[in-house]
Amino acid sequence: MAQFTFTNNSYAGEALAGFMASTLLEADSVKRGLLTVINDVKARKIILDVDDDVLLQDPSGIFHDQDTTAQQTESYLDPVVYEFMKQEQWDKLAQSWEAQSLKPGAFMDYEGVVDLSDFMVQRYLTKIQVANERLYWLGKGSTKEATFSAPFPGLLPTISAAAGVYKVGLGKPATSLSATAISSSGVVTVNDTSTLADGDVVTITGVTGTSKDTTNSAPGIDVQGQSYFIQVLSATTFKLVRNYNEINSRKPATFTGSASGASISYINVSNVLQVLGSVYAQLDPADRIQTDFNLQIPLHVGYAYAQAQANKALNVINAFTDMKKMDYLGIPLQIMNHWQANTILGARSSNLFLGVDLLGDASELSTVYMKPYTNDNVVRMKARMKAAVNFKFANELFYLSA
Repeated sequence: MAQFTFTNNSYAGEALAGFMASTLLEADSVKRGLLTVINDVKARKIILDVDDDVLLQDPSGIFHDQDTTAQQTESYLDPVVYEFMKQEQWDKLAQSWEAQSLKPGAFMDYEGVVDLSDFMVQRYLTKIQVANERLYWLGKGSTKEATFSAPFPGLLPTISAAAGVYKVGLGKPATSLSATAISSSGVVTVNDTSTLADGDVVTITGVTGTSKDTTNSAPGIDVQGQSYFIQVLSATTFKLVRNYNEINSRKPATFTGSASGASISYINVSNVLQVLGSVYAQLDPADRIQTDFNLQIPLHVGYAYAQAQANKALNVINAFTDMKKMDYLGIPLQIMNHWQANTILGARSSNLFLGVDLLGDASELSTVYMKPYTNDNVVRMKARMKAAVNFKFANELFYLSA
């Protein structure tokens, strides 16, 4: 049988660089190169933005300046320090390790010494990576894992609020419906549901009334701005089944209050080709030809695009079984797994920044077995991280949302 040990570790600086890189830099979008990483961001870091026009002039023996003024502005990376802390009972931790290690249907002993401090770190690593991914893009307000007090607006809310960004809305006939009622059970009434299907994701804005989402307890949050998976009930009604932010917890949506009006926006199989065609036509040619330019889309839009490709593939064998290529007219489509619904972002990775401080003293990891000190049969883990996100040129970003 294995001998379980627990090594008290307290790492900082270089000793922690590997773990910090795993938590901060192995977030999904960072591994795919969608963000430019800047290390050693210990305090506010200034990113200088310099832009100017180019004027082609007549030849001249005398130098004539083109007489334009270079626009110089600044963006900032303001790092935020936050922590993950967890205490577990020693025997429960050992039992958990055994349950994961036993092969199904076999009773096997284990040789050697098992260090449960490493196991405890690894079991939370993926969840920390997902939490950081959501934090980078959605900000603290839409990341339920983030309970720290410091502001962390996230890239999408910052881009949405920024002047100069090319912004497009979904409030058009092909991508929106007017709701005349939202009941306390989450049933939405519209004129026609023929363009909707079970599993579609809708975003609700312009709410008139007192509708609140109580999925995570009363008094709940405003339905305004929330997105939901739906089930079509009739020719004029559909039900809000699950909040899009609860896709991992799978909690059913619950509500209180009602509304007498709202705007329902969506991207689904019925309109995804039209939406992508419109987006493509509005992209800046100078940006979209760059090798690091991507269109970033949420998972449900990627599904709609794959389904639309299969539907259009007439007389093609395996149209509904083959993997679909995720690009549109040569532009890569990046599927964002932990993202904002009904949103498309066009951006170069060299224009989106993630600041970290892997070697700084503010980044640390410690695991401690408390019994030798307090006689409590528990182990504790603390991981402290430091990060910041921002963009550089607002006028080089394309942003579509509800």
